[in-house]
Amino acid sequence: MPDPLESSVPVNSDRRARFALAAVWLIAAWVLAGAVFKLGWGTPALLPAGVRAFGERLGLGLGLTYKFAIGIELAIVAAALTKPRWGWLLQVALLVVFDVVLTQQIAAGVANCGCFGAKFSMDPRVMLGIDSTLLVALLAARPWSCLGPGLPYFVPLALGAIGIAVPWFYDRELPQGEIVGNGKTIENPYALLDIGKWIGQDIWDTPLGKPPLSQYVDVKALPLDGLWVFWRATCDHCAVHLKHLAETEHDERDITLVQLEEPNDSLANQVVHAMPDGLRVQRARLPASISYVLQTPGELLLEAGKVVAAQEAANPENGLKSPR
Repeated sequence: MPDPLESSVPVNSDRRARFALAAVWLIAAWVLAGAVFKLGWGTPALLPAGVRAFGERLGLGLGLTYKFAIGIELAIVAAALTKPRWGWLLQVALLVVFDVVLTQQIAAGVANCGCFGAKFSMDPRVMLGIDSTLLVALLAARPWSCLGPGLPYFVPLALGAIGIAVPWFYDRELPQGEIVGNGKTIENPYALLDIGKWIGQDIWDTPLGKPPLSQYVDVKALPLDGLWVFWRATCDHCAVHLKHLAETEHDERDITLVQLEEPNDSLANQVVHAMPDGLRVQRARLPASISYVLQTPGELLLEAGKVVAAQEAANPENGLKSPR
């Protein structure tokens, strides 16, 4: 008759392995869902400040940081599903990074972590609770002691490389200088308005003057000197800045106000009411069918059509001044 103590060891080990594998699969599904939503409905504007800063230190730029962030998540999912003995370590590292970023967002008072793109708003505190619970569950299963080898090494490596490449194959950023049409469409497109890189360029050589944005804004019909201000109707900082300009600007220079429309814009949620007006003020509008990656209010200073200064997140204290 078999000893029950001897038979309980493999039974308990088998249960722990199933629990560990279930935890790995659950985390993989959770990370995959976030990556898919960011890929299909997110923009670089939703990247957490810490991730942006890290990308800048690496010299990647906002657009590349966004693509790499999604690609790394997809690669970790591929490794976890095909070779759990590797994947659980990568999942632990990823969840720790998530928790650090979410803690920073909570400290900064951020209301939406951006983890699911623009489709769903998620409180960082809720996301921190979910990610931390998944992390504890994974470690409690002791995956280092019970998970099998999984598929051969080349499988996770190949699928991981494909995962990193996916954001480049499914790229929703509007290409500069290229007309989107003739059978080529982009779902939920976004335009990266990196105005700091426009300094020294003619305004019609920027994304505003090139297809496809040039079909919405006739740059040559607008003043090619003076101040351009990009604003959103729901932006509190825009409301303060434009009110200041309305009180201090009295037709001394040309001012062009470019509104970045959003799908949810309405009279009920509009916070911008006072803005410059007069003979030297013109207005333009970019449609809500495109998401614009820009911290508003953004300002450009033009001289004979050339961008001589630019800044995002402008305020009354640091507003661009025309040379006297």
